[in-house]
Amino acid sequence: MTDHEQLTGLLTKYAQLVAHTAAQVKDLNENQLLDFVDQRDVIAKEMEPLQSVITDKHRAQIQELLQTEMVILERMQDIKQEASEWLERRGNIRSQQSAYQRSYAIDGTFIDYRN
Repeated sequence: MTDHEQLTGLLTKYAQLVAHTAAQVKDLNENQLLDFVDQRDVIAKEMEPLQSVITDKHRAQIQELLQTEMVILERMQDIKQEASEWLERRGNIRSQQSAYQRSYAIDGTFIDYRN
Protein backbone atom coordinates (compact mmCIF):
# COMPACT_ATOMS: atom_id res chain seq x y z
CA MET A 1 0.00 0.00 0.00
CA THR A 2 1.40 3.38 -0.97
CA ASP A 3 1.56 6.34 1.36
CA HIS A 4 -1.09 8.09 -0.72
CA GLU A 5 -3.47 5.13 -0.40
CA GLN A 6 -2.76 4.84 3.31
CA LEU A 7 -3.51 8.56 3.81
CA THR A 8 -6.71 8.26 1.80
CA GLY A 9 -7.76 5.30 3.94
CA LEU A 10 -7.05 7.19 7.16
CA LEU A 11 -9.03 10.20 5.92
CA THR A 12 -11.94 7.91 5.05
CA LYS A 13 -11.78 6.38 8.53
CA TYR A 14 -11.63 9.87 10.05
CA ALA A 15 -14.57 11.05 7.92
CA GLN A 16 -16.68 8.09 9.05
CA LEU A 17 -15.81 8.75 12.68
CA VAL A 18 -16.72 12.43 12.40
CA ALA A 19 -19.95 11.74 10.50
CA HIS A 20 -21.06 9.08 12.97
CA THR A 21 -20.28 11.26 15.98
CA ALA A 22 -21.81 14.42 14.51
CA ALA A 23 -25.02 12.56 13.64
CA GLN A 24 -25.47 11.41 17.25
CA VAL A 25 -23.84 14.34 19.04
CA LYS A 26 -26.96 15.41 20.98
CA ASP A 27 -27.35 11.92 22.46
CA LEU A 28 -23.71 11.39 23.42
CA ASN A 29 -22.46 11.74 26.96
CA GLU A 30 -19.04 12.98 28.02
CA ASN A 31 -17.47 9.50 28.04
CA GLN A 32 -18.58 8.83 24.49
CA LEU A 33 -17.17 12.19 23.41
CA LEU A 34 -13.89 11.33 25.12
CA ASP A 35 -13.83 8.08 23.13
CA PHE A 36 -14.27 10.14 19.97
CA VAL A 37 -11.34 12.36 20.93
CA ASP A 38 -9.16 9.32 21.66
CA GLN A 39 -10.00 7.70 18.33
CA ARG A 40 -9.40 10.98 16.53
CA ASP A 41 -5.99 11.31 18.18
CA VAL A 42 -5.01 7.80 17.09
CA ILE A 43 -5.91 8.60 13.49
CA ALA A 44 -4.08 11.95 13.64
CA LYS A 45 -0.92 10.25 14.95
CA GLU A 46 -1.11 7.70 12.15
CA MET A 47 -1.39 10.56 9.65
CA GLU A 48 1.63 12.51 10.97
CA PRO A 49 4.32 10.57 9.08
CA LEU A 50 2.29 10.95 5.88
CA GLN A 51 2.30 14.76 5.86
CA SER A 52 4.64 14.84 2.88
CA VAL A 53 2.05 13.19 0.59
CA ILE A 54 -0.89 15.44 1.51
CA THR A 55 -2.40 16.99 -1.59
CA ASP A 56 -4.66 20.02 -1.96
CA LYS A 57 -7.59 17.62 -2.27
CA HIS A 58 -6.64 16.07 1.08
CA ARG A 59 -6.28 19.51 2.65
CA ALA A 60 -9.76 20.49 1.45
CA GLN A 61 -11.20 17.25 2.84
CA ILE A 62 -9.50 17.84 6.19
CA GLN A 63 -10.84 21.43 6.31
CA GLU A 64 -14.35 20.17 5.61
CA LEU A 65 -14.04 17.58 8.39
CA LEU A 66 -12.80 20.21 10.82
CA GLN A 67 -15.84 22.35 10.00
CA THR A 68 -18.10 19.37 10.68
CA GLU A 69 -16.31 18.84 13.98
CA MET A 70 -17.49 22.28 15.15
CA VAL A 71 -20.86 20.71 16.01
CA ILE A 72 -19.06 18.19 18.21
CA LEU A 73 -16.95 20.92 19.80
CA GLU A 74 -20.07 22.94 20.59
CA ARG A 75 -21.57 19.91 22.36
CA MET A 76 -18.36 19.51 24.37
CA GLN A 77 -18.54 23.18 25.35
CA ASP A 78 -22.18 22.71 26.43
CA ILE A 79 -21.22 19.78 28.63
CA LYS A 80 -18.35 21.79 30.11
CA GLN A 81 -20.72 24.68 30.87
CA GLU A 82 -23.27 22.35 32.47
CA ALA A 83 -20.55 20.84 34.67
CA SER A 84 -19.30 24.28 35.66
CA GLU A 85 -22.80 25.41 36.62
CA TRP A 86 -23.36 22.21 38.59
CA LEU A 87 -20.12 22.70 40.51
CA GLU A 88 -21.02 26.31 41.23
CA ARG A 89 -24.47 25.35 42.52
CA ARG A 90 -22.92 22.60 44.61
CA GLY A 91 -20.45 25.08 46.13
CA ASN A 92 -23.25 27.54 46.90
CA ILE A 93 -25.32 24.83 48.55
CA ARG A 94 -22.37 23.74 50.68
CA SER A 95 -21.64 27.29 51.81
CA GLN A 96 -25.30 27.79 52.74
CA GLN A 97 -25.41 24.52 54.63
CA SER A 98 -22.22 25.31 56.51
CA ALA A 99 -23.65 28.68 57.55
CA TYR A 100 -26.67 26.97 59.11
CA GLN A 101 -24.80 24.03 60.56
CA ARG A 102 -22.00 25.83 62.32
CA SER A 103 -21.21 24.27 65.63
CA TYR A 104 -21.27 26.63 68.57
CA ALA A 105 -18.22 27.14 70.70
CA ILE A 106 -18.05 24.68 73.55
CA ASP A 107 -16.30 27.06 75.92
CA GLY A 108 -18.99 29.71 75.57
CA THR A 109 -20.55 31.28 78.62
CA PHE A 110 -24.18 30.76 79.50
CA ILE A 111 -25.79 33.31 81.78
CA ASP A 112 -29.12 32.50 83.35
CA TYR A 113 -30.86 35.42 84.98
CA ARG A 114 -33.49 34.14 87.38
CA ASN A 115 -35.76 36.35 89.26
